[in-house]
Amino acid sequence: MKYSKFLSVLLVLFVSVAASAVAFAEDVEEDVAQEVCGFELLEEDEVAHDAEVVAVRRQLRVETGEVFRVKVFLKNTGNMPWFSDDSSCAGPRMYLGTEKERDRESVFYSPELEGIDDTNWVGANRIGMDQLRVEPGEIASFTFWSQAPDEPDVVVEYFAPVLSGVQWIEDAEFSFDLLVGDTGEDPVDMRKRLSYAFESGSMMDINLDGERSLLVDLSEQVMYVKLDDDIIRSFRVSTGAYATPTPVGTTYISLKQEVRVGSKSPHYIMPYFQMFRAGGYGLHALPSLGNDGGWFWTEAVSHLGTPVSHGCIRIADENAIWLYGFTEIGDAVVVQY
Repeated sequence: MKYSKFLSVLLVLFVSVAASAVAFAEDVEEDVAQEVCGFELLEEDEVAHDAEVVAVRRQLRVETGEVFRVKVFLKNTGNMPWFSDDSSCAGPRMYLGTEKERDRESVFYSPELEGIDDTNWVGANRIGMDQLRVEPGEIASFTFWSQAPDEPDVVVEYFAPVLSGVQWIEDAEFSFDLLVGDTGEDPVDMRKRLSYAFESGSMMDINLDGERSLLVDLSEQVMYVKLDDDIIRSFRVSTGAYATPTPVGTTYISLKQEVRVGSKSPHYIMPYFQMFRAGGYGLHALPSLGNDGGWFWTEAVSHLGTPVSHGCIRIADENAIWLYGFTEIGDAVVVQY
C-alpha cells in the first residue's frame, strides 16, 4: 500500500515536471518568435543582401556654418529585412557607412546641433535608418543633419549601405557634393573639381592646372588618372596577355586618333586611340570588327579586368571618351606591376 502511494506521488511529480518543461519550451519558442519577429531565418547560402539607390535629397549650395539636412532613399533588393538600432527584433542592422576611405570620419559628422533633437549620426562614420524595419522590396530612408564648414569649400562625401557585422553593399555606393559659400571660382572650374572627386573630402586642394599622368597597374588591371599626386579617376582595364604583354616603364602619349584601324588582319577598329609607345601600343576604347555583328565588342567587355589584349590597354567606351578629352600629347603613362 505504501509502495503504491509512493508510485502515485512519483507519477504526480513527473507529470508536473513534464508540464513545466512543456510550458518552459513554449515560453522559449515565444521569446525566439518575438526576437525573430516573424521573418524566416534562411540558410547562409540562401541569404542575399542587396540595395538600390533611389534618391539623394539635399541642398546643392549652403552658406558657411549653415545647418543642413540630407535624406537618402534606398530600396531593399535582397531577400532579408533590414532593422534599425531601435528595433527589438533579431536581424541585421542597416546603416549608411562612409566610403573612400571606408569607415573614415565623415566631414559632415555632427553629433549635436543647436535646435536639432537627433542628428541621426550613430557615430562619426555611421548614419542610422529612419524606420524600425524595412522588408525586401520596400524603401528605407536615412535622414541626417550636419553643419557646413566655416570656410568656403567644395565637399564630396561617399557612402554605402552596410549591414553591421554582415557586409558592405558596394554596388549601392553613392556620393553627393556640397558647395559651401562662395569660393570665387567660375562654374567651369567648379564642375571640374566635382568631376575629379575620387575620394571623400574637400576638393579645393586639387590643383586644376597640375601635371597630368596615367598610372597603369598590371597586377590590379586598373588605370589611375592623376593631377600631380592626386588620383582623380580610376578605370578597370584589360592589358596585354601573357604571350603579348604590355611593356612596363614610363612613356608619353605621342599620337591621338579618334578612330584607328589595325593594319594587320583582322583589322581591329579602336576608337579614341592614344599611342603611348612605339610599335603601336595605345590606350583605346573596346575594339570591334567591322563584320562580326558586335560579337567581338561584347567579348571584350567581359574581359575588362583580365589581361587578354595584344599589348594595348583597353578601356570601357565611356571612360575612353572622357580620357581622350582629358589628356594631351606629352602626358606621361607609367605601366608597372
